[in-house]
Amino acid sequence: MNKIFAIVIVIVIVIVLTAGWVFKIVFIAQSGTGISKAFVIKTGSGVNQISRDLKKEGLIDSSSVFETYVWLKKAEGKILAGEHEIKDTWSLRQLTNALTSGNTLDNELNIKIIEGWDLYDLAEYFEKIGLAKKETFYALSGQPGKHDNTEMPAWVKDYEFLKEKPEGVSLEGYLFPDTYRVFKNSNLKDIITKMLDNFDKKVNSKILGDIIGQNKKLYDILTLASIVEKEAQTPEDKKKVAGVYYNRLKIGMALQADPTVNYITGKQTDRPSLDDLKVENLYNTYKYPGLPPGPICNPGMDSILATVYPDNNDYFYFINTPEGKLVFARTLEEHAANRAKYFKDN
Repeated sequence: MNKIFAIVIVIVIVIVLTAGWVFKIVFIAQSGTGISKAFVIKTGSGVNQISRDLKKEGLIDSSSVFETYVWLKKAEGKILAGEHEIKDTWSLRQLTNALTSGNTLDNELNIKIIEGWDLYDLAEYFEKIGLAKKETFYALSGQPGKHDNTEMPAWVKDYEFLKEKPEGVSLEGYLFPDTYRVFKNSNLKDIITKMLDNFDKKVNSKILGDIIGQNKKLYDILTLASIVEKEAQTPEDKKKVAGVYYNRLKIGMALQADPTVNYITGKQTDRPSLDDLKVENLYNTYKYPGLPPGPICNPGMDSILATVYPDNNDYFYFINTPEGKLVFARTLEEHAANRAKYFKDN
């Protein structure tokens, strides 16, 4: 009897001590040195991952107690992503309040990728905002205009839509233009992954199915869409321009797209010079009929859709007037008349 009583006493003592310890770390303080640490919660992190990270950083005494407390407080979906300043002696109540209060440090930024930017533009932008050097970006994305990027990461293993991209070709055309919210200390590879994930989401199975149904390839669609992106502004004009280029492709006529020449020369001119038009390069669509070897920029959704679902017209020519208006023509004579009308000094 005395033995049973002794066991009961021990159990009661253990329960009391455990309850006291739990009460202390939940409401009073946890063990620690009193130092503050910056703790980052990534977007999409669950309570289990957060508790493991907190434990690893020495910011909580018990993962299970933290998870139980968050569950009892119904705070699972209230924890905010971002960087938090946390003391390692805070009670779980203080810690949970801090993680759900909205008082995160300003450690995030918006990066805005503009429709029509090419890899040159992206490299310069990332370097300018301090995310990565140009060389680092090119090592991950590939060099623009080059098809021997053998050191580039094998992105194709993670994305089905990249499997028809020729081996060694850069990610030009696939880095989807959009606004992205990222941490200031983000890894550039993670940012590129966000952009590819966004492409995968936007260029959905319906669009991909329609491309296949037209006996076309996504890579060719992106190549033409990248030219359309540079030539037209509105969705309606983009569809018309895509129609013009498809008409030229059908009869074996050179695309004669000025933006492809600019991609070679690096110039930002509306009208390449005669010397520019003579440049010996497969991207020179004045010298070489058909599509260029690959995209010349990263097109937006309007340009992609315009190229998948073009305007079925009978135009073969167009000009961009000084006022920014596109004027289309069916014949070379009509085209010449339009040029004479809108460019009287030439």
